[in-house]
Amino acid sequence: MHHSIVDARGAAHFFETWASISRGAGAPTVPPCFDHTLLAARPPQSRAVLYDHPEYKPEPEPVDPVSASTYASAIVTMTKGQVGALKARCLGASTFRAVVALVWQCVCRARALPPTAETRLYSMVDMRARLDPQLPAGYFGNAVIRTSVSATVEEVVSSPLVHAARLARAATSQGVGHARSLVDYLEGVDTMNLPRSGISRAHLRAISWMGMTLSDADFGWGAPAFMGPALMYYSGFVYVMNAPGKDGALALVLSLEPESMPAFRKVFADELARLEL
Repeated sequence: MHHSIVDARGAAHFFETWASISRGAGAPTVPPCFDHTLLAARPPQSRAVLYDHPEYKPEPEPVDPVSASTYASAIVTMTKGQVGALKARCLGASTFRAVVALVWQCVCRARALPPTAETRLYSMVDMRARLDPQLPAGYFGNAVIRTSVSATVEEVVSSPLVHAARLARAATSQGVGHARSLVDYLEGVDTMNLPRSGISRAHLRAISWMGMTLSDADFGWGAPAFMGPALMYYSGFVYVMNAPGKDGALALVLSLEPESMPAFRKVFADELARLEL
């Protein structure tokens, strides 16, 4: 199922509905919505691009580009207790923002980036419940927007964890005005051929799959053995999702440069151990 058609939450709803019908559970409790005019650009005379939207424009070529085809991947689990202790250190941050803050710090350290280098945290924000009026829960399409925030490596690594969590909040707190501005902006560009930037090893792309219940998508022969992204594309991704069968635990699926992954595993394990003290 191509991302040009639907985002992850819409795809999850499709598979959950398909599984429900396959095992004889009847019609879906949340009907699908295919009305894409709900997220269409405003009339030309009413359009207003009020934000810069750098996430949809090419960046300068990175000084240390990485290959798109060479990366190491891993799945790291956080227990319910570790997640709770982490959130306590982040002073009210959401679970996703707290986890991403810790991963961002550990990734910067594992990559041994220069303190003055810029590191950018990208994320994807589901706008279904943030628009006014809200999109139907069963909206089938792309209702996520790409957002980001940047800082120096020194700021991310040397500041308390709560500061990185606040930066993560800045990357994920956009509302209806930002979303409508982006839709109006994209109406004037060829969205299928947006210019591509080189891949910088200083950046991290964090995506939340929390709350998706694909691990329960039973087609009639039992729950799936595994649910996760089929492809990581390139290094510098982390997907945060619920660990199947473990109430409150999280699974982090991530990709990094092969030379950075061993250091990340050690740094992250050390941080998890400190959470349990």
